[in-house]
Amino acid sequence: MVVVGGVGATAVVVDRADRAPGAPDWAFPPSDRKTADAGAQAGKAASELGRMLVPYGTDGYSRGPDIEGFGADADLTGDQVVALRRESLRGLTGGQRQKLEKRVEKERVKGMAMRSYSSTDDAPDSNVAAASAFTVQIALSRMENTRTVRQIAEFRTALFDSVGIMRKGPEVKGHKDARCFLGPDEKDEKLDMMVCSAYRGEVLVDVVAESPKPMNAKGVALLLSEQLDRIGASGESV
Repeated sequence: MVVVGGVGATAVVVDRADRAPGAPDWAFPPSDRKTADAGAQAGKAASELGRMLVPYGTDGYSRGPDIEGFGADADLTGDQVVALRRESLRGLTGGQRQKLEKRVEKERVKGMAMRSYSSTDDAPDSNVAAASAFTVQIALSRMENTRTVRQIAEFRTALFDSVGIMRKGPEVKGHKDARCFLGPDEKDEKLDMMVCSAYRGEVLVDVVAESPKPMNAKGVALLLSEQLDRIGASGESV
């Protein structure tokens, strides 16, 4: 699954609303890949957005599953983000896709930083740990101005509400504009899902979390709160 920021996260929710309940796979990356990724990350100069992301090791969070085609940690240009957002809409129906494609055209994204997290280091090696763990993808997108960011966040929140299958998620401490939604409560579904949208200044923040049922919704909300605290009110690192 690729977050790809606002439209990509929205596409995940809309797609889930249209498909029948299933039994998706749940797997953590092999533990030996963490060492390799950690070395690669150490030698990479992060962008300004990348430096804002919650670092691995904070509150026990470690490297999560790869974000398709990018590893667990990536910086993208504005052009790359637009191309990926359009790609993320390909599986939607014509009317849904056209509506979201219009949003892509209106959004003037300057760049994005993405990172994938696992809530525990022990998940790949322990069935007990994996059963209570969750993975999170966070994407920070810098937009043209604060007005655009606010409009995108409000549009997405309204769309999540209108889908009709999402459950209200927890509040995010200290950030009243942040909104979280849990996936539908389907008996045949083995996994749970949570999506959140928030913003600070010119930076849009998107979160997609997955786990075996039940989702540790408060834990995800706390991570989002920490992420937002790292971004100043003007959208700069603090």
